[in-house]
Amino acid sequence: MDKGLKMKRGFVVAGVLCSLLFGGMAFAEESAPVDCDSFVITPPAGWLRVAGMLSEKELNRLPNNIREHYTRPTSDVIFIDLSSPDAADAKSFKDNLNVIAIGEAIPLSDELIAELTTVLKAQYSAMFENFVLESAEKSKLNDVDVLLIKGSYGVLNYAVKMEQVLYPASSNAYVMTCSYDAQSENSASVIAACRKAMESIQIKD
Repeated sequence: MDKGLKMKRGFVVAGVLCSLLFGGMAFAEESAPVDCDSFVITPPAGWLRVAGMLSEKELNRLPNNIREHYTRPTSDVIFIDLSSPDAADAKSFKDNLNVIAIGEAIPLSDELIAELTTVLKAQYSAMFENFVLESAEKSKLNDVDVLLIKGSYGVLNYAVKMEQVLYPASSNAYVMTCSYDAQSENSASVIAACRKAMESIQIKD
């Protein structure tokens, strides 16, 4: 159970948090591959990169049930879509893609998938309103076996859907999370943009 419990550290909600609390953060539009510590990824066209972690002041603005589960990731890059018609509204949810390096190799197995399904359902149910785990199953990304998780939840009066991928590599594992407005008419294009970005990931190890 140890590895499964360690894994939940990688499934943090940094993407969701930064999409809600990006006051004071710096943004840079990315149109080329972004080189991170252990991976390279090409973001969706026109999406903005968030620079910086959540400060203590920003963390304190979060509900206790979310703040208690937040763990600063080993490596993190977040891209936010500010091009949609609703993005100019400060109160709207900002669709985003978050990539986290967990810091350890995690061999994907049926046993681990079952374990993570239980852990994540409990974790997200404790953090978010009306969390629904729609599916958690093995899939393929760039001919690599990955765990694909789909779900929906409510947070700070937003209805959110997500697609999350656990991507194992030889000396590390990566969690890529696409979070988007569940009521958006552009959800199909957001998912397509996120998946294309996920497929672009290149692991250095």
